[in-house]
Amino acid sequence: MNLKKKTILSICLFFLIFGGLLITATFTDLQVSNILTKFSLPEGQYYADDIFGSVFETIGTSPEYFIGAFAFQIILIYITRFWNKKALKTLLVAAAAVASFGLYCVWFNEMFNYIFRHYDISPAFIWGVIGFLGCFTTVFGTLAVNNFSDESIKKMLKFAFVTLVAMEAAVLTVQMIKIPMGRMRYRAMNTINDFSYYTRWYVANGQPDKDMMRSLFGTTDACKSFPSGHTRAAASLFYFTTLIDVLGVKSKKVRFFVWIGAFLFTALVAVSRIMVGAHFFSDVLIGGTIGFVYVILSKEFFICGCSHIKSLIKR
Repeated sequence: MNLKKKTILSICLFFLIFGGLLITATFTDLQVSNILTKFSLPEGQYYADDIFGSVFETIGTSPEYFIGAFAFQIILIYITRFWNKKALKTLLVAAAAVASFGLYCVWFNEMFNYIFRHYDISPAFIWGVIGFLGCFTTVFGTLAVNNFSDESIKKMLKFAFVTLVAMEAAVLTVQMIKIPMGRMRYRAMNTINDFSYYTRWYVANGQPDKDMMRSLFGTTDACKSFPSGHTRAAASLFYFTTLIDVLGVKSKKVRFFVWIGAFLFTALVAVSRIMVGAHFFSDVLIGGTIGFVYVILSKEFFICGCSHIKSLIKR
C-alpha cells in the first residue's frame, strides 16, 4: 500500500471512530456519568474520594509538564554545546533552566494541590518540598539529556521547539472553548442535587457569576467542563511518537509500545475524569482529540515535511 492510500485510510478511520464516539457521547453523556460516578462520588459532594479517580486526577497532567521541561532541557544542552556568544549563551542557558525549573514546580504544585486538598498541611512546608523537588528534577533531567550525543541533540532541537509551540496552542484552544461554552460539571450538579443544568456539549452557556459559584461549590471552575484539559494534557504523551521519528527509531516494538502506552494512559485519565464527576464522556473525547490532533499536525508540518499532504495532492 502506497503512502497516499495509507493516508486516506488513516484519515477515514480517524473520522469514523471519532464521529461514532462523538455521536454516542452526545446521547449518553449523562447516563455514562451516572454509571461511572455511582460508587466514587457521594450525593451532595463536589470532590470524589475514589482512589483510581484521585490518582489519575493527580498525575493526569504530568506528561505535559514533564515533556515541556524536557524540551527546555534539550534547548539548554544545545545552547551549551553549540553556541559561542558567551553573554547571550549565559542568558539563554539561564532562561531555559528557569523555564524547566518553573514547569517542574508547577507540576509538583498541581499534584500536591490534589493530594492535600482534604488535609491541613502548612503551605510553607509544601513550597519547601516543591522547591527541592523542582531543583532535583531540573538537575537530574539536564544531566540525563546531556548523555545524548551531539547528533541526537541537534535532531531533538526541532522536536523541542515544535512540541512547546504545539502544546501551548492546544492549551489555548481548550481554554478558548471552555469559557464561552460554560458547561456545568457533573459534580457541580451533584453538589446541589439539581441536574436540570445539564446541557449537551455543543450548547454555549457562558460563565455564570463567580461569587455565586464560589458560594455554591467553593470554586469558580464549576462551569468549565467542556472540553477536558486533563485529557488534553495526558495526550501530550503522543509527542514521544514525534521524538522517536526525529531520532530515527525504526524498531516496530518500540514504536508500538510508545503508541499503545500513550493511548492507554490518555484513556485511563479520560475514564478517571468521568469517575470523579469532573467531566462528561464528550468532554474527555474532545479534549483528548484536541491534544492528539495537535501532535499529528505538528509532526506533519514540521517533522515530516508535509509528506502525507503532498501524497494526497500528487497525481
